[in-house]
Amino acid sequence: MSYPESERWHFGGRWYATTLSGSLANPDGMVLELEDVAPAPGRGIVLAAIHDDVSGEMAFISYLTEPLPFELVEQFIAEARRLLPPISG
Repeated sequence: MSYPESERWHFGGRWYATTLSGSLANPDGMVLELEDVAPAPGRGIVLAAIHDDVSGEMAFISYLTEPLPFELVEQFIAEARRLLPPISG
């Protein structure tokens, strides 16, 4: 998938983009994914935040064993809080 540069984030010499969609693992939820898109080759999806509509809980998944820039993770969490339904409680 091609992402306009205005929709990509730049951290640590790499470009990242987010995608919001329904969750395949949980049809009663939403997922925000963070994909490493450039420079080529990209590393694919590196983080995901998942909201479960039934329980109201959110989960965070990292698909890498390598470290990610702290500021990138902070921005991703802020974006997940903004885009995913609110956490109940």
